[in-house]
Amino acid sequence: MAGWLRTVPGLAASTAVTTLAAAAATALFTGAVHLWPASPESKVSLSVETDPMRLDAEGDLIQLVPAARFDHSRPQNGCAGFWSWARSRGGVDEEQTTMQLTVTNSGSNTVLITGMRAQVTSRQPVSHVVEAQCRTQGEAKVYAVHIDLDKPQPYGLYDKDGKSLPPDFTVAAGDLETFLVTARIGHGAAHWKLAVDLVEDGHKRSIVVDDNGKPFTTVTRPAHPTVWELDPHGGGWLRPAGEDVPAGQASGSS
Repeated sequence: MAGWLRTVPGLAASTAVTTLAAAAATALFTGAVHLWPASPESKVSLSVETDPMRLDAEGDLIQLVPAARFDHSRPQNGCAGFWSWARSRGGVDEEQTTMQLTVTNSGSNTVLITGMRAQVTSRQPVSHVVEAQCRTQGEAKVYAVHIDLDKPQPYGLYDKDGKSLPPDFTVAAGDLETFLVTARIGHGAAHWKLAVDLVEDGHKRSIVVDDNGKPFTTVTRPAHPTVWELDPHGGGWLRPAGEDVPAGQASGSS
């Protein structure tokens, strides 16, 4: 199991104070946007990073933006500012939502993570959206937990020896572990929260993670969407090869 867990470099596991300091430093470095304690008596906390440019996995950045709010303005700093630009215009994740989840155990006993699951709060059809892209290079190979949002009970699984298994990770006392959690959808749109099930000091607990007070939103790619691609070199918005520019729409306005 050690091969499926990664420890933040430089973390000292000798005391709870050192662990919390390391977790705080990790949050500042990664830009983690949320922090959840399990309960007042718990020594476990979770932090989550959702900006794709800050994750340990690289790939193309894609957001579905309501057509009425796609204004052709350029994100500041190109692809580095793409995610916040899209979210400020109502952008949602196309086909998958990926987050970097850090579980910190500041207690004196090992914590067992027994499951990760999506709590779907609602489903709906896909509305009229524009597909906005910023193409990046490379793909990092990381250990990951996957969730299928199309299932009635979307439980997280990870691959081990060719098999898909429920999480059964441990977090040592005074330590932390980081996971890449990806939730995918193939039908409609889902609003959901992430629940992490764990056993701490012999007690079963669940910590529910959301998107800064709101559910995460993952939307299926519409058939034949209008597509705009951001030139990462500052050239504005372009139509990919084979795509026609809608009448009256200019590309690359600022």
